[in-house]
Amino acid sequence: MVSQIPPEQAVHDIPVKTVSGLAIKTVMGNLPALMQMALFPFLLSALITALSIQFIGNATLSLLFALLSYIPHTLFAVAWHRRTLLNKEHLEPTSIISWNQNHTQFLFQVIILLAIYFSVDLFGNIPSTILHSVSPPLGAISSLILFIVTLYVIARVSFVLPASSVGEKYSIKDSWKHTEKQGWRLLGAFLLLFIPLSIAIFLIIGLIGGMFLPELILPPEANQTPELLSQLLTNYFDNNLEGILLLLIIFLALSYIPTAAVISMLSIAFKGCTGWVPEQSEEKINS
Repeated sequence: MVSQIPPEQAVHDIPVKTVSGLAIKTVMGNLPALMQMALFPFLLSALITALSIQFIGNATLSLLFALLSYIPHTLFAVAWHRRTLLNKEHLEPTSIISWNQNHTQFLFQVIILLAIYFSVDLFGNIPSTILHSVSPPLGAISSLILFIVTLYVIARVSFVLPASSVGEKYSIKDSWKHTEKQGWRLLGAFLLLFIPLSIAIFLIIGLIGGMFLPELILPPEANQTPELLSQLLTNYFDNNLEGILLLLIIFLALSYIPTAAVISMLSIAFKGCTGWVPEQSEEKINS
C-alpha cells in the first residue's frame, strides 16, 4: 500500500459518544469473528501466563515472559485494527505464521509508546514524591494528576498504532499534530469504553473467584510485619495455584472485549481525524 500524505491538522473533531458507540457496535456486531480471531492469541497468552507463574521467582524469566506477552497482543491488535479500518468481512489471520512487517512495525511503536509512558511517569514522579513528603494528600492528588497527564500524552501519540497496522508511513509527530485539541476527546472516549467494561469484567472475576478460591484471611499483625504478610500470601498462592491460574485464564479471555473496543475506537478516531481511507489496491488485495 502506498502511504498517503497526512493532512496538516485534524480533518474532523472526535465526537466522544459517537466514536465510543461505534466501537461497541463494531465489537458486538462481530463477536463470532472476535472469538475466532482471538483464539490463537488467547491460547498463546494463556501458555505464556502459565509458564510465567511457574517461574514467578525468577526475575530474568519473568521479564522474558513479560516481553513475550506482547506477541499475542500484537497479533490480535493488528488484525482487529485492519478489520476496523478496512471494513473487512472475512477474518484477518492471527496465527504466528501470519507475522509480517506490519506486526514488527506495530510492536516497535508499542515499545516506543511504553518508553514515552515510563519516561513521563518517571520525571513526573520527582515533584510528586517531593509533594508527598511534605503533604501526603497533596502527593496523592499530584500522583492522580500525573497519571491523567501520562494517559493524555499517550492518547496524543496513539494514532501510530492503527497507522502501522495498515503499513502507513506515519510518525509520532504526525499523531501529535492530528490530535491537537483532540487529546481530551480521545482520552474521554477511551475511559468511556474501558472503565465500564473493566468494572464488569472484575465483577465477573470476583464472582467466579468466590466460587473457586477460599477467602484470604490475614491476622491483624500481618499489616505490621511485611515478612509475615509475604509468607502468608506466598502460602495462599501455592495452595491455590490451580484456581488462581483458572481466574487468570478467564480474565485473559474476557479482556479481549474491552481490548477490541479500544482498538476499534482508536481506528475510528484515526480515520475521522486524519481523513484516512484505504487505497483501492489495498482493499482488493486483502478482500
